[in-house]
Amino acid sequence: MSQLRESRLSIDGVAGVVTSAGDQDSEEGVVCLHSVPGSGRDFQWLLPETAKIMRSIALDLPGFGRADKPRSFPYSITGYQTWLAPAIEQLGLRRVHLVAHSFHTQTGLMWAAMNPDMCASVTLLDGGVLENYPGNWIANIWQKKYLGEFLQMATTRPAFKLVMQRGNWRALPSKWLDDFITEDDRDTRWVTLQLYRATSFDDGHILREALAPRQLPALVIYGRNDPFISWKYAERQRETFPDAKVIVWDDCGHLPHVQHPERTAREVTAFLRSLTGASD
Repeated sequence: MSQLRESRLSIDGVAGVVTSAGDQDSEEGVVCLHSVPGSGRDFQWLLPETAKIMRSIALDLPGFGRADKPRSFPYSITGYQTWLAPAIEQLGLRRVHLVAHSFHTQTGLMWAAMNPDMCASVTLLDGGVLENYPGNWIANIWQKKYLGEFLQMATTRPAFKLVMQRGNWRALPSKWLDDFITEDDRDTRWVTLQLYRATSFDDGHILREALAPRQLPALVIYGRNDPFISWKYAERQRETFPDAKVIVWDDCGHLPHVQHPERTAREVTAFLRSLTGASD
């Protein structure tokens, strides 16, 4: 198994965390983006497997995990491009296979639309182009001033664990869940509110119109029991990625790469091998 390495990467004085495996000098690699909240640790089981094929990286984006969380950062999908694009360039990557989960699939797909010569493929985990997405009950409260702050203050550790387990037939790994909740500190909860209030999923058609003509290779994995994003959005990704391989697991919720890491790794590595011709 490839050993995971951690480092910090700073863009305009704001540092994120890079978890990596594989050939550090390769210009082609996997880049994993977590959801909200979340961190690069969410991909700790995937990176050693994809690293058998190519360089593999997961990021703690500003505001999350162990990254810097300055109040001056532009917490929006557009704002993240000012950090992500130069970060990928600083890492020396010229050809990227994007793997993204839930909220930050929006960030990743916007990067792909703005950097068409660099994005080689996309893997979407319970996310993607969410055209006409109505939101979920938690996100809809977060978007409301005062109500969002009240919910964040009122969410205790046991309540957080209960929400995260919804839709997951298999218990989430206890250490991962404890670390996940610990990383969702007061600063991250503030960032989450700013980010959701700056985001409109009504703009999904812009991503579709920009990406559909490119016909990017795509792998889409959803859990049928996802309480936050309906599994019906899995098939809708074909509107943007016509040749996508779409998988919906009946025994899965919102976190396929955490709940079923081995199964996710098998699908992702098979997808990458089909694109690169790498041997098993």
